[in-house]
Amino acid sequence: MSGVKTVAVALVAAAVAVAATLAQRGAPAEPRLAARLAGDTVPRYAGDSLIRPDGFERWILAGSSIGLGYSQPSGADIAAGGKNPGMFHNVYIEPSAYEHYVRTGKFREKTMMAMTLFEPGQKVHPSKQGFFEGDFIAVEFSLKDSERYPGSWAYFNFGKGAKGSRAMAMPRQGCQSCHAQNAADDNVFVQFYPTLRAVSTKFERDKAPDTKTSSAGATAARP
Repeated sequence: MSGVKTVAVALVAAAVAVAATLAQRGAPAEPRLAARLAGDTVPRYAGDSLIRPDGFERWILAGSSIGLGYSQPSGADIAAGGKNPGMFHNVYIEPSAYEHYVRTGKFREKTMMAMTLFEPGQKVHPSKQGFFEGDFIAVEFSLKDSERYPGSWAYFNFGKGAKGSRAMAMPRQGCQSCHAQNAADDNVFVQFYPTLRAVSTKFERDKAPDTKTSSAGATAARP
């Protein structure tokens, strides 16, 4: 019997050791990892200003474009022969807002989206042709907060503002009116963002009534 008990105790100890190992593997390797993965999921305000959302670099990439704008090209642009492709735009959506959109086909209240802007770069060794994202220009945000903003959505330009910087909402007659008139789904230009366009198509959203490149004075894309 003593031999059987010894074997049983050894098996229990082994099982406990395996369970402990699996638990450790399932948890973050160190507290810094959990902190690094954390970020804002809803907007934070300081009075009438939005505090620049933290962690947007790790949000879901909705789509990218280069040179996208909502006004006709100027004479100077045409004279340049299209040699400058325009700015790179990368649009991101906060992960929990994206998951809600996937489940319901609707942008929830407090949805936040970010757009980073980069100058086009070229002819850096060893490249011989094409363009890449060069110098960082600015980051802009859009958010849905019906309690604070007429029309539900508001738009913010933080420039190169660092973490903790603040910005006021841009005038409604610019960004907000253009989005309300031309965006394919709830003031969001999902027609330009493949990740969101796939969801919108799944829920059989109507296409934007008019996707012409015209707006009330807007000259650059907004998220």
